[in-house]
Amino acid sequence: MLIHERVRRQAGLTPNAAALVTEDGGVLSYGDLCRSAATLAALLAAEAAPGDRVVILMRKRPAAVIAMLAALRAGLPYLPLAADWPSARQRLIIADARPALVLTDDDLAGAAAALGPPCWVLGPFGQPPNAGRSPRQASAARMGMDDLAYILYTSGSTGSPKGVMISHGNAAFFVDWACREFPLGPGDRVAVHAPLHFDLPVYDIYAGLGSGACLCLLPERSAIFPEATFRFLRDHGATALYAVPSALHALVTRSGLASEGLPALRQVLYAGEEYYPAPLRRLRAALPHAAIANLYGPIETNVVTRLMVGTGHLAMQRIPLGTPPPGVRIALLSDDGAVRARGEAEGEIVVAGRCVTPGYLNQPAQTATAMLQAGHAAAQVRFYRTGDYALRDSAGLLHYLGRRDGLVKTRGMRVELGEIEAVIASLPGVSEVAAVATPDPAITARVHALVIPSGPDITVAGITGRCRDLLPGYMIPDIRLVGALPRTSTGKIARAELRAVLASHEEAEP
Repeated sequence: MLIHERVRRQAGLTPNAAALVTEDGGVLSYGDLCRSAATLAALLAAEAAPGDRVVILMRKRPAAVIAMLAALRAGLPYLPLAADWPSARQRLIIADARPALVLTDDDLAGAAAALGPPCWVLGPFGQPPNAGRSPRQASAARMGMDDLAYILYTSGSTGSPKGVMISHGNAAFFVDWACREFPLGPGDRVAVHAPLHFDLPVYDIYAGLGSGACLCLLPERSAIFPEATFRFLRDHGATALYAVPSALHALVTRSGLASEGLPALRQVLYAGEEYYPAPLRRLRAALPHAAIANLYGPIETNVVTRLMVGTGHLAMQRIPLGTPPPGVRIALLSDDGAVRARGEAEGEIVVAGRCVTPGYLNQPAQTATAMLQAGHAAAQVRFYRTGDYALRDSAGLLHYLGRRDGLVKTRGMRVELGEIEAVIASLPGVSEVAAVATPDPAITARVHALVIPSGPDITVAGITGRCRDLLPGYMIPDIRLVGALPRTSTGKIARAELRAVLASHEEAEP
């Protein structure tokens, strides 16, 4: 079943139930949600040809969810565009995506109109008052699993943004699995924390609305403030939360969560970056009753491993990635080119199955580079190369080692930046850390660690001393204490900007 058809089916079962609730208390029922989506879909289908792309440049409001459902219903792949991205970046993506329409909010209308394509301003419940005319009769779009559902541009945490194409088959495979693995129901109130141009809300919106849950749309302006996020979760009685570790760590350390708790919150899922055991233990202490799961997978595949985090995992140096769900095939590509699908092994994670993207929009060369054909001539398997390295143990459990671009050579030795981050993150008084390597002709690369301290007594000398106790000499980084780390629009650490932050600190030093 296509993901938007799940929502229509649920609306037929519970038309009067609350589907969406906003910060100001506004509520939209399932029946009204689907009626609004159907009205907008008819307008879209009359204006654009099947397969035309639609950009959604909107705040996190009910109209944005209606726009997504309407685009899918009309057979038009949608592309969520972040309102707070620089206009130059927005124009670059518009030029790449070549959409037929831009759907936007009142307060973003000026910026959207400047992007070039025709622009519709949607009202609170999805009506386009400036569409210009009533729609002609449009037949319902017939979509198949191979047709595109939406396009998500990569976050830019490690490279240039690329439009990742997600087919209806990709999306349905993930949502079907997620509904079985992490079921939601009419009693759930799902906090939509991540921005809509990220892949995390795919679970919130389609698994949530497809199962009768009520979505609580956390506004972007609240999501960046931990205390505001905490109050939102508490006041709305949120039962399920899916967020990046950085946001969860801020919630524990900079809000009332640790002291007051969230008794209604029964499920916490995290993804997008590594969550180290020391801060994760603090989350577990603040939410002792909640199930916590580590989900792993790039945008190109969505989730391809999961792990229910237990007490034993919290005692490890790094939290394992877990195991793949049914239908996902994971192998490890070793340095010698061997693809090992079973047994103990170490190498780059490559993924095959219905979860894998068709490729990058308008970038066939990058798509070809990202894919790997393996197997015998009569049974070739198409794998996506994640760029992440892992170790598979004798029990089949995957353990994350780091990014392909996180592997550096220094003093003739291979060093994984993620391992250095894990050690420093485990130290008392360390709130957060990011490691970065810079070229050094004498030793190939010099490793630095940008550390956010959690107290006034933390010193460079103290952290360096502990690193000497825990790491080989060639892995001890140069420590810099910083007040903040650069972030992408999705809340992850902006790895591409770390060198600039390091350079600014070095210039400021006498």
